[in-house]
Parts: sequence; C-alpha cells; structure tokens
Amino acid sequence: METELNDKQLQIMQKALEVFAEKGFDSASVRDIAQRADVNVAMISYYFGSKEKLLEAIFLNNTNSMKGKIENIIHSRAHGPMEKVDLLIDTYVNVIIENRTFHSLMMREQVLLKDGPLYTYVRDMKRRNRSLIEVAVKAGQKAGIFQKNIDVSMLAITLFGSVNHFFSNYKFLCEDFKIKPTDGDFDIKAIEKLKGHIKIMFKAFLTYGISNKK
Repeated sequence: METELNDKQLQIMQKALEVFAEKGFDSASVRDIAQRADVNVAMISYYFGSKEKLLEAIFLNNTNSMKGKIENIIHSRAHGPMEKVDLLIDTYVNVIIENRTFHSLMMREQVLLKDGPLYTYVRDMKRRNRSLIEVAVKAGQKAGIFQKNIDVSMLAITLFGSVNHFFSNYKFLCEDFKIKPTDGDFDIKAIEKLKGHIKIMFKAFLTYGISNKK
C-alpha cells in the first residue's frame, strides 16, 4: 500500500495485528477484526479488499519504518564504518522491541508462508536488509578497517538469527540470566546484554586478522 494511510486505516491495521497475533492469520476472520476495530466488515473490504491484503498492508507499514531508519544510518557521513554497524544493531533491536506484536506474528507466519505477495515482500525485505549491511561492510573494507573475506549473508543471519532467538526465548533467557521478566516491557539489562554480545561478535569477525597485519 503506497498511498498515505488515514487514521481509520491505521486503527483497523493495529486491531488486525492484535487479532492475528492472538489467533494466527488463518484462524482470524475479517469479522473478528471488524469487531475489535469497532467497524463494519464492508469498511475493511473497502480499504483493503481482503484479509490477505490487510496483512500485506500491515507488513509494509511496519517494515518501511525500519527500512528508513537503517538507510539513514548506512548513508550517514557523520559515522565511521564500525559506528554504523553498532548503530545498525541498536536500531534493529530497538525496532523489534517497538513492534514486538508485529515481530511475533511474522516469526510465526513465516513458517507457513507460501508463494504469493507476502512471501515476495518478506523475501525482498531480507534481501534489502542484507544489501544495506553489505554497503556498510564494503565501506569498512575500503577504509582498511574490515577484513576482505566476509560472507555478508552469514553476517546477516548472525544478526537476525540472534535477535529472533532472543525474543522467542526471552522468558527462558531471563531465568538463565537471573533476571526477573516484567510484564509488558523487556528488561533493559537483558537488551543491553543482547546488543553488546552481537556487537562483540560483529567486531571480532569484521576485523579478524586486521590488527595482526599492522
């Protein structure tokens, strides 16, 4: 959905996201969404056409926000290559926290995705995020800060996989970290632990062998 969204569309999308997260996409009905959003079914059909198109609109609205933030970091001239990597990690984790309901839904629905518009959107999002990481990596390589032999696809998997695993197993990890999870919010210490660990992994891999050559 490329046109600007009005307040009613945003309201429907937010309530639909809640219903999808609670019931799963297949089990949720347009009537369920209409009742939650306090609108009639005809209004949802008018704005979105179908439940599938509504999910696509939710996906695009949420991912475009992340895309803009990451692009601003990658193309910024105010930060060096390693600073950009650190900011990218911070931003990715923060966006997931801000959109935790959407993230939980997409984690579940990706397992069930088949060929179609939503599959294409998810695939393109992953490729776009990987290409943005590649821009930052190449800048660091050109500056002689990062090593030459870097598999960007595996680097992206390290970031996305670590974050997904963390949030999927948050309650267990809090027990492991001896942190008491709070209702509604993620523990700041746990989040900083996640960010710090990923940054250390990235720095170690990106700069491996560089210091020994100087």
